[in-house]
Amino acid sequence: MKPDDALWMVIYMARGARQADSVETLLAAEGFLVRRRAVSGTQPDGTFELLVLSSEAVEARKFLLDNNL
Repeated sequence: MKPDDALWMVIYMARGARQADSVETLLAAEGFLVRRRAVSGTQPDGTFELLVLSSEAVEARKFLLDNNL
């Protein structure tokens, strides 16, 4: 575990790079800092975790729910 991993929280699991790109772009446009981490499979068909700062996780999840994600 890296020292700054505790600062980030997974808020979305994306199936494939295209879906990850779409959700990442939506979150970034709203002002959230976003990280992406591949967790399984090969790109572009793998599964990706989208992470935001822990301090923004609740707000980011609410934003995704409000946008039907």
